Amino acid sequence: MRYVLIGGSAAAVSAVEAIRSVDKLSPIDLFSDEKTPLFSRVLLPYYVAEELSKPLLNFRSADFFEENKVTAHIGVRVREIDPQSKTAAADDGNTYAYDKLLLATGGNAIIPKIPGVDKEGISPLKTMQDAENIYNFKGDRAVVIGAGSIGVESCISLMRRGVRVTLLEQLGHVLPTVFDDEAAGIIRNLIEQMGIEVITGERAIEFTGNGRVQSVVTSTGEIECDNVILSVGVRPAVELAEKAGIEIGMMGGITTDGGMMTSCQDIYAAGDVCETFDIARNQIFINAIWPMAVEQGRIAGSNMAGQDKQYGGSVRMNSIGNFIGIPAMSMGVTRTDECSYADEECHFQEIKKRTQNTYKKIILKNGCIVGAIFIGVGQTQRSGIISILLRRQIDVSDYIQALMSNNLNFMDILPLLRRYGDKFTEPEYKELMDTGL
Repeated sequence: MRYVLIGGSAAAVSAVEAIRSVDKLSPIDLFSDEKTPLFSRVLLPYYVAEELSKPLLNFRSADFFEENKVTAHIGVRVREIDPQSKTAAADDGNTYAYDKLLLATGGNAIIPKIPGVDKEGISPLKTMQDAENIYNFKGDRAVVIGAGSIGVESCISLMRRGVRVTLLEQLGHVLPTVFDDEAAGIIRNLIEQMGIEVITGERAIEFTGNGRVQSVVTSTGEIECDNVILSVGVRPAVELAEKAGIEIGMMGGITTDGGMMTSCQDIYAAGDVCETFDIARNQIFINAIWPMAVEQGRIAGSNMAGQDKQYGGSVRMNSIGNFIGIPAMSMGVTRTDECSYADEECHFQEIKKRTQNTYKKIILKNGCIVGAIFIGVGQTQRSGIISILLRRQIDVSDYIQALMSNNLNFMDILPLLRRYGDKFTEPEYKELMDTGL
């Protein structure tokens, strides 16, 4: 058996470990166009903030490839794959044969088509080179465009470096895909208390400057700056797949079956590049987050090595508490209008509990949890219970009061667990007991 893995981040590394758990000796060739191996993208803001040195960004040891007998082609791009001949052609001039291939190419940072976007001092924060560019920025005034998780974390990173920062978001509130309006309001207040200027409902329309950026022109004004970070999202890097004739789905990602195989026999996909079943939405979606990439890579690698494992589906989960100073996370859908796909027979409920400094919300569809938000001290400790109940789509209609309690106890939901005991795996049942005590 010959394996070729294209990508070097969470999904690919997880696939390597899954393959090696079954197949100890078959050759594995791994290609990554990143010149720095085995770093965690989610930690890049900490590097920019000078809170983590580059070695501390690694999520596996430096000898990982050697220990797992992987031939790692670091900084080498695969330019074409041929499903008929089962070969992959790389920029090093060589062609590599495979029996099983994994596409774990991740996503490309979206560069908005704004006049002047190619000026010096404007960069996304997606690759290690992006992080180096931002780390070495000169000047004391920055604008971050896009108030998603990376945008908010980038703002705080620069602020901690002594840079004056403006966060610009064209939608109505910060973290629009992570929190609802009420939760986002709490986060915005915390960000502004740090000294970061936040502007929402306004978009950038031009970057000015003679070679290097000097200002951001918005729909209502102009913000002088020395640097700009673009944080408007990512789109799946499907170029290789498209060229090979692999099916691309409605969301723009590679379509996969339950075993993470693509429309081409013996070619698998995992991570940010692919579409999978979203449990909360009950439809195909792209959940481009690290834990999902790890899960999908594990399933893909296992099946590439001859096992028969099925992916149960993904759930979007986001946490930014480390940066804003209080616990803050969400899972699944965060607003009922995200469930517009649902049929007329679906009944939705939003249950909320709010104090001055905390916020908790659970969204139910026909009695089953499809989303939740937790903000503040004491709110996230029992999130593991909510996550498992969401994944297993358990009817919790009779246990709302217990689930909304800050003192949720395993015994409070024991009758529920007994009733649906056959739906939980042994690790899930153990986690329910451990997190619920």
